[in-house]
Amino acid sequence: MKKLFALGMMLLLSLTFLVACRNDEPTEPAVPPTEETPATEVDPPEDDPTDETAFGGEDFTLWIDNEAYGEELVAVLSDRFPDSNFSFEQVGGTDTLDRLRRDGPAALGADILLFPHDQIGGALNDNLLLPLGPNIGAAMQGRIPEAGVRTVSHNGGYFGVPLRMESVALFYNLDLLEENGFDVPESWEEIIEMAEEFNNPATMDFIIRWMAGDAFFNQFALTAFGFELFGPNQDDPNAVGFEHPGVLQGLEFLATIRDEVLPVPADDLNWDTVHGAFVAGEVPLVITGPWSIPYILRDGAGFEWGVTTIPMIDGNVPRTFAGYHVAAASAFTDYSDLARAVLEFMMSDEGLQIMHNTVGVLPALNDVSLIDGVVGNQPLLGIAAQMTFSDPMPSIREMNHFWGSAPGMHSAVWDGLLSPDAAVEQAIEDFEAARALADQ
Repeated sequence: MKKLFALGMMLLLSLTFLVACRNDEPTEPAVPPTEETPATEVDPPEDDPTDETAFGGEDFTLWIDNEAYGEELVAVLSDRFPDSNFSFEQVGGTDTLDRLRRDGPAALGADILLFPHDQIGGALNDNLLLPLGPNIGAAMQGRIPEAGVRTVSHNGGYFGVPLRMESVALFYNLDLLEENGFDVPESWEEIIEMAEEFNNPATMDFIIRWMAGDAFFNQFALTAFGFELFGPNQDDPNAVGFEHPGVLQGLEFLATIRDEVLPVPADDLNWDTVHGAFVAGEVPLVITGPWSIPYILRDGAGFEWGVTTIPMIDGNVPRTFAGYHVAAASAFTDYSDLARAVLEFMMSDEGLQIMHNTVGVLPALNDVSLIDGVVGNQPLLGIAAQMTFSDPMPSIREMNHFWGSAPGMHSAVWDGLLSPDAAVEQAIEDFEAARALADQ
């Protein structure tokens, strides 16, 4: 139980954790400028009004991805700004920007919307977001992880506020581990040894499961050998990095894990066989994210469980993809001052407390202890620990080409269809072909 004890001590002694860039935590360049991303002029007012008495008569709409959060947020905003009329519509975070592209110009869009940070590059390219001004930027500094702030920054301006953060991590069934005489593993070498004792392919019993043919989940294996997607700041469109030696080493490592730990075809490793098997108490370890936590709690896992960081590989600490969920104001809003005031509230302790109470997510804060209920939540603290070793998914347009080429590379290696060398060559070819087509 060495790692469990060490993690507990680390979290108790240091609830204020710093998410740094490539040298330490998630980093995506502040929505890096590209040929596709215009240099939006930032000319906000000198003051970002937050005085609720300055507003009245506005019909203000928010697109929120969770009904309970939307209801509570609107109720509090209505009390805080009593002369304004607030409403919300439940819209999935991955759908809000596409809907704003369609409805915004017709004055049918929301004033505030939520979306994943990696979509912000396209939103800026299409001039969908309102510049927020220096006061909000100053309020984020030191409070929100630096990498998170960079995801909403562009050309000296700020275009959103990160509200929550997430990453995949290692989920463990402590009862099942102890029943087999295992500790929570600190390295993949330990997992390989555990597999020798625990695995039984005839009954489909394996020490660990995850969606192993998926480039998103497999990012940890490549970064452990030094791979930096689109460079150290994740913003160099000419540095996808497939040719980096770490990619080949990472794929070779994954092939070894397939042979010695998890000999299951990629298509057979899905939500049901990974998350479902964990909830059923059938697998000691899984790699998944905080999106699994509500389902584990809802389904009442009848065992003691927890979350910790991805184990080391060859003595190297792997880095995962991090995601920030961002709130932003529509460029089409008629109430820009109220929009800024609402965003300031949403990122405040009170606003983030509402989000945590209703959704149970990890707030995008350097000091997560500011929000009641996080300190005593071991799974969220485990995600927080992994965030220290995570990098935000890049939002430059070339990321689309990465998603068009990397998944095939990973699944082909995992299923033994291509050697790691051949898979890398194919990924480079696919990436360059997609980029050339996009540049036409």
